[in-house]
Amino acid sequence: MLSIRPRVIPALLLENDRFVKTRRFEDPQYVGDPVNVLSIFNDLEVDEMLLLDIGAARGAPIQLDYLRRLTTECFVPLAYGGGVSSVEQADRLVREGFEKIVFNTTLLNTPEIVADAVRALGAQAVIAAVDVRAYDGEYRIFGRGGTELSPLRLQEWSRLATEVGAGEIMVTSIDREGTRAGIDLELVREVTRLLPEVPVIAHGGAGTREHLAEPILEAGASAVAAGSQFVMQGGRDSVLINYPSGAQLTALFQEEREHRSVGVEDDAHVDARYEIPGRDLSTTVMCERCITTSDVPGARLDEGPICYYCSLHDELDAQYPTGASSTAAMHAFAERLKRSGEGKKYDCIIGVSGGTDSSYLAHLLVELGVRPLAVHFDNTWNSPVATSNIYAVLDKLGVDLETYVVDNTEYDDIYRSFIEAGVIDIDTPTDIGFMGVLYRAAEKHGIKHIVEGHSFRTEGIAPRGWIYMDGGYIKSVHRQFGTVPMKTYPNLDFLKFLKWSAFSGIERTRPLYWVDYHKEEAKRFLADRYGWEWYGGHHLENRFSAFCHSYFMPKRFGVNFRQIEFSALIRSGQMERQVALERFIAPRYPDPQLIELLKKRLGYDDARFDALMTAPKHTYRDYPTYKKWFERLRPLFWVLMKLNRVPKSFYVKFCRP
Repeated sequence: MLSIRPRVIPALLLENDRFVKTRRFEDPQYVGDPVNVLSIFNDLEVDEMLLLDIGAARGAPIQLDYLRRLTTECFVPLAYGGGVSSVEQADRLVREGFEKIVFNTTLLNTPEIVADAVRALGAQAVIAAVDVRAYDGEYRIFGRGGTELSPLRLQEWSRLATEVGAGEIMVTSIDREGTRAGIDLELVREVTRLLPEVPVIAHGGAGTREHLAEPILEAGASAVAAGSQFVMQGGRDSVLINYPSGAQLTALFQEEREHRSVGVEDDAHVDARYEIPGRDLSTTVMCERCITTSDVPGARLDEGPICYYCSLHDELDAQYPTGASSTAAMHAFAERLKRSGEGKKYDCIIGVSGGTDSSYLAHLLVELGVRPLAVHFDNTWNSPVATSNIYAVLDKLGVDLETYVVDNTEYDDIYRSFIEAGVIDIDTPTDIGFMGVLYRAAEKHGIKHIVEGHSFRTEGIAPRGWIYMDGGYIKSVHRQFGTVPMKTYPNLDFLKFLKWSAFSGIERTRPLYWVDYHKEEAKRFLADRYGWEWYGGHHLENRFSAFCHSYFMPKRFGVNFRQIEFSALIRSGQMERQVALERFIAPRYPDPQLIELLKKRLGYDDARFDALMTAPKHTYRDYPTYKKWFERLRPLFWVLMKLNRVPKSFYVKFCRP
């Protein structure tokens, strides 16, 4: 048994200012904003990372200024490779924060430079890398990013690596890289045989967690590096940043891990600057059943002691009663999905976020024999817990995932636009983008059913005065305040929405309405069955959403969205009213690191951020939207609601004056 956990290293490919994945060193595909990806890996507690600049490896200049920015965002040991051709460059990179330098082409062409680097920096700081592919019936070495065949054979290269004194070896199979077909163990065995005294990192081809263990347990490698395995989900080309937890690595390598602790250190995230004071209820009237107050838009507490949202809950509860009838309805719906999917690979589309509701719904569907295609909208602000949850649940369920990744620069510009606009609903672009991606996936695969993980019993209904959303609203705000053209954002404009909802026959269903769904029980079940983790609160699985709900809305507008969630839980008997009230009025201390991350990503210094937080307030009514069109076509949308093409909440919130 191994005495320490073997090294498992994310290898991230940099092309200009974006992270990409490749397949056999070709066809780079965008996988995320480097700052955000590094931040996620920081939180996933990786031990070390490799950053490989594929442009510099093929002759482009090393991006020293940009690399300096990345090293300030990375809090674990980081190695750099790509175009390093002098000791001076290597020394500069070390001074910028890289702990190890990877030499590849330079070792082939001018090995004396690598030897000098070893003398200057120490062997522990130098990795000799070799890129290999099967060629004319043998392993052949290629330099300059896999584009130039070297005359050296593997045995000659190994002797050269030994002579220069490199402290570590990295061997990459070009044939396997990005394929997720498994690491070339024969190649790794050959290298470890030729270099028995030097630690070897095996790289290229890992597609499963088991592939990570094989080179170490079966081929003599000291470490394994992987790219696609940690930025893609399962066997599909779907972006999902992930990394095994300590417990998963322990199980993977069959070793015990001592002194493991899991938990959130709340006290470490307290910053008085960002405190949200406790709620003063002296000027409001509160619903006698839940904790909705008279300042909540649409509460109608001037009409009676029970708020409108309690009445709406009762209406939905009567329409979707739990018990034998709802169980039968759920099974009937599953059978309908399966009939609709006959002759197709999938029966329905399910949107996934890593949250409780969508994760539990995915479990239910698979239990009922439904074949869902999971679809995720990556706005580049995912939290590490969310991505880990998506991976853990879908991987064990055997559910395929398609991820749509928006350009991070473009999307940050949209977020900036909404903050500059002075409105409360700054996270609207995510909701609209998510729905746009779901419709596009349904159309692409010819699927007629989208299932949504929403439960009125645990989430309630968001008041329109707090949250408004439509594609026209996105366009008008961005047109006025944005600076980056919207090219990758999957907006949901009016004609497309009308086409998909009215003419394409795509239904939208919320199956959790039929389920006696208890949030806490679902969380415990998901944790036990799938290793799923709780992320701290409703809407907090995404970093920007967490900023919006935990800080921006309560600080700037005095809106505590937990009021809606807690009220729903009270109505469904899942939370005591007094407990909910105490939590609602208590002061809050948002994570200051989250706020600093937002300022850094959106380019705000403290003065500009503070100015925006106190600027004049506006609402969606101050900008062009599709609201009037929804109202004018109210009879049509009533029919669409009855046909299950739009949710009732859409009709109630957007189609009524």
